[in-house]
Amino acid sequence: MSFSKRGKSLWGVDDPELRKEYALRLESILDAYAVKDKSHYGRLIDLGCTKPATYDPDNDEVVVLGGGASEQVFQVQQLKGVETCSRLQLIVRNGRWRIKKKEIMDFNDKWRRSPL
Repeated sequence: MSFSKRGKSLWGVDDPELRKEYALRLESILDAYAVKDKSHYGRLIDLGCTKPATYDPDNDEVVVLGGGASEQVFQVQQLKGVETCSRLQLIVRNGRWRIKKKEIMDFNDKWRRSPL
């Protein structure tokens, strides 16, 4: 796997400048779409990523589990690959939908908290 920055190939190289740039980008996304929470913002410390991405709109099944005018719960089932089952709780804060919590189904069929 190769990542490129300004035409340079980065094979397994930890680039502090690149890490800082992407941490700032991620923080702005979290500020816009997530409730401020140590679990969510902890991702800024460990900027790991997965390939394939955790959500694939072409292959994953999304089901609305319920909620109301100010809260909704969705379940996302991966149909290919690891086949992870996730649950997202969204709430309205200051007139905007924000992610409050993400959970994944563990090997004991129990929901456990997971970072975004």
